[in-house]
Amino acid sequence: IALLPRHAVRLELQHGLRLDWQWLVQQLPSDQPEDLLLNHDYLSIAVQFDDGQDLTYLWSNSLPTGKVFRCPIPGWDQVETHVVQRTGRQQLGQWLSEQRDVYRDYRNIIQGPATRVVAVWLIANSLFNRGFGRCQFRHIAIGPEHRQQRILVV
Repeated sequence: IALLPRHAVRLELQHGLRLDWQWLVQQLPSDQPEDLLLNHDYLSIAVQFDDGQDLTYLWSNSLPTGKVFRCPIPGWDQVETHVVQRTGRQQLGQWLSEQRDVYRDYRNIIQGPATRVVAVWLIANSLFNRGFGRCQFRHIAIGPEHRQQRILVV
């Protein structure tokens, strides 16, 4: 598992809070559904909240776009929720722009007591099937529209 250093932020969890990024996924680390423990190899961008919960937006080989599931790894299942941002192989090798309404996602999916976003980071896992994934990120920003905090600019 590659957990890149968390980029600390301190943003109020409010209407209009969004996460923007671009990614170039060239190879997915697994060709199996990532929602099962022995297939849980994935590439994602994650947002952590002040209640310890986090949302990770991943590109799945086969799970449908929009599918939400708790992390199947014991321990992580208590804090991490996955959202399938993209699925399939058709757009591999292309830079794609993404946007998520983090406030709405948190309220609809986690429904917890968080009041702030405290970190953003990238996760790559190929521990289970020992596959190989390849992904690049750029232009990561989080915050209300027109007042976003840039995390990664390339």
